[in-house]
Amino acid sequence: MMQKTVHLDRISEQYQASSTQYDSVKNLPYAFVERETLLGGLPDLTGKSVLDVACGTGYYSRLFKRLGAEHVVGVDIEKSMIDCAREVEEKDPLGITFDVWDAAQLPVLGEFDVVAPIWAFVHAKDVEEYYEMVLRCTRNLKSGGTMVALCSNPDIDIEKMSVYPRYGLSITPKEKHGDLQVIHIAMDVEPPVGFDGFFWPAGITEEAMARAGLVDIRRRPNLAPGHVAGLSTKGYWADFVANPPFGLFTATKP
Repeated sequence: MMQKTVHLDRISEQYQASSTQYDSVKNLPYAFVERETLLGGLPDLTGKSVLDVACGTGYYSRLFKRLGAEHVVGVDIEKSMIDCAREVEEKDPLGITFDVWDAAQLPVLGEFDVVAPIWAFVHAKDVEEYYEMVLRCTRNLKSGGTMVALCSNPDIDIEKMSVYPRYGLSITPKEKHGDLQVIHIAMDVEPPVGFDGFFWPAGITEEAMARAGLVDIRRRPNLAPGHVAGLSTKGYWADFVANPPFGLFTATKP
């Protein structure tokens, strides 16, 4: 059974308040870049099994299924998110299983071809918990499987985040938590959706993946809709793609 902690409760409360509204953020412009970047790092999912970690209300779980995955499991720390995901699944069945799990306490749920922690690691309370989350995700990969992790951008330029409202979100730096920069991310929907997290420094994700035994660790390029490879320095997407709040990392389990 998942053990509650003060840190877990704080995360849970933030998402509980926005669970019924959460899928609407995927229609904001910033989310188009998030989705294109994620799709650019995914292997072919046809006939594959996928574990969606921090699945929220199941938006990406459903996308993985529609991309051809045979078996999809979504887990999230917040029960109200999982309840919403299950309601959508009941109305439009795709054969997806949803359950409540904290990424830091994730058990081995199976051997998956792909494990996709999306915005999961941003909530680790310290570097050891970050390593633990990566390790627990790795244990759910089969040999030859791929981890596709959407993390906070380790190279973020905080001064240039002022352009973000143009793309439907804002990020406000808050107090420091040790050496970590605490941020509040707010999405421009009604009612408001927002959560706190950390900007993790460069090298942490790669080190955690290597420590968990993963190989071929790579950061994938940021992509915008309609751009298969690369972007002009001009145009609507340029400012956001040059300095997004996220970075996509992929790695393989030997």
